[in-house]
Amino acid sequence: MDLPVCLIENSADGKMQVNAEAINILSKITEPVVVVAIVGLYRTGKSYLMNKLAGSQKGFDLGATVQAQTKGIWMRCLPHPTMAGHTLVLLDTEGLGDVEKTLGFFSLIHFCSYVGEMAELIKVKSNDNDDDEAEFDRHFPIFIWAVRDVTLKLEFNGKPITEDEYLENALMLQKAENGQKGSAKVERRNKCRECIRMYFKERKCFMFDLPTADKNVLQNMDEVSDDQLSPVFMVQTRKFCDYVYKNAGVKYMDDVHQVNGKSLAHLATMYTHAISSSNAACMEDVVTNISVAENTVAVREATQHYENKMKERVTLPTETLEQILKLSEECQKEALKIFMKRSFKDNDRQFQKQFLEIIEQKKNEFFQKNDTESQAHCEKLIKTISKDLQNCLDQGSYVTSGGYQKFKEEMQRIEEKYKNEPRKGTKAEEVLQKFKKSKEMDGITIMKSDKALSDQQKKIEEEKANQEKRELQRKMEENQRSEENKKMEHQRRIFEENFKEMAEKIQMETRVMQKQLQDSLKHKTT
Repeated sequence: MDLPVCLIENSADGKMQVNAEAINILSKITEPVVVVAIVGLYRTGKSYLMNKLAGSQKGFDLGATVQAQTKGIWMRCLPHPTMAGHTLVLLDTEGLGDVEKTLGFFSLIHFCSYVGEMAELIKVKSNDNDDDEAEFDRHFPIFIWAVRDVTLKLEFNGKPITEDEYLENALMLQKAENGQKGSAKVERRNKCRECIRMYFKERKCFMFDLPTADKNVLQNMDEVSDDQLSPVFMVQTRKFCDYVYKNAGVKYMDDVHQVNGKSLAHLATMYTHAISSSNAACMEDVVTNISVAENTVAVREATQHYENKMKERVTLPTETLEQILKLSEECQKEALKIFMKRSFKDNDRQFQKQFLEIIEQKKNEFFQKNDTESQAHCEKLIKTISKDLQNCLDQGSYVTSGGYQKFKEEMQRIEEKYKNEPRKGTKAEEVLQKFKKSKEMDGITIMKSDKALSDQQKKIEEEKANQEKRELQRKMEENQRSEENKKMEHQRRIFEENFKEMAEKIQMETRVMQKQLQDSLKHKTT
């Protein structure tokens, strides 16, 4: 998107609410998201940094007066510059405080008060947990403190220090020196320091020189080219952007599952409502609610994929049962991958079971339709081929001397012609056997009335007919068992594939959890 839209705005009654347009935009993003938000006082260059992160000159409105343009929280989504397949979500907030008040580190007390309020209104777990605040650091992002127009030397107690050391020194708790009034002020500022240290375990500081001494250029930063600004300032800006691109990680709903645009839309809506209504929201419960919605969509999309691909690839009726089983297996594997990729926190496998049940239902519908179309086609075919036979039977043409031999020859001709016809489908053999069985009594009647046959020959022919009848029954039962075995083998392969996908997903989630744990431990020890 070229221009930002307001994500969270103030309603007429002064409460926060999400903007439907922004939520709709987020809901269409299926990629994992990297969220970068900026807060600070009015007219302190927040929008300039966000535009630089977006790789554009304009977008977030810089404005040129003390009247801030970014009311509420504004959002801009774009492909991540360095992470393929990811979306960068930039959030530019309405300026805090008043430009007439003192600028500097302690203006962050406004921001910290919001973080503190959020900690009160958003809990990590649904059960009472004394260590709830400590849990927040696993979910909070990197804290970057950007200090502009720096002229001071980076020193502490006469020794040179780094930007990050400057930040850590600024976060050290202070003692009051000027009585009760001073004590209250220090206490308020220390609370801010504690807030940042508690919730943001990974912290970074960037200091920026004055972009230019030209006041006119400063007031038109979104119009001027980079070469009109201080080279040192531009190097600092590029360093800042590179750090954000490299270190701002993908959002996670828990230790394993990444947040995409749709999930972020859910989170923004639920948390905004909780904060606006002063009702506590539990992160664990919110994630569970999102998982239900996402898993429902996962079931729908995966089963729809199976149905669409079966309609696309299968031409009914298939020549053999193996063909439709193979195609169904391919489509189900694809659908299973889609479900596994999208589903999360399906701890009791409720949605996976639902997915498999729907797939089985749709599969049986395809198999039934395949059999029905095959049977209808074969019955019509054999009826056409045996039309002359039926006419002769109706007219009694075979009830004559030598008629039985003619009847057998015609039955043989019908069977050969029927078998040579292509694309009969899965019911071809069954329809043929049923047809032959339907003519057994006609054959016996014709044989008994054939005067060309002796009594001994009739006994022999009758025994042959009985053998053929038994063989016919054996073939029908064998075909039925063969079909059942093929379907059972198909189900076995599907079960193995399902188990394989589940095992791979568990292994992947375990690897992600281990990495998350290692990163968390690294941050705690640095």
